[in-house]
Amino acid sequence: MPGIEIKGRSKRANYRHGGRIKAADGLWANIHAKRARIASGSGEKMAKAGEPGRPTAKALKESQE
Repeated sequence: MPGIEIKGRSKRANYRHGGRIKAADGLWANIHAKRARIASGSGEKMAKAGEPGRPTAKALKESQE
């Protein structure tokens, strides 16, 4: 079930299945969790370039370092 952290499941498995994540888990964790929620039929959409709430190119580059 998306959005629920399942006891006994690894953090990575929870991300894959759209489980809860914290801001401290990082930008990529947020992106992967949202992709998982979208794949499971949440109705959400990824933000297009220039829309509010979308990470900047600088933020993406910094998160990869």
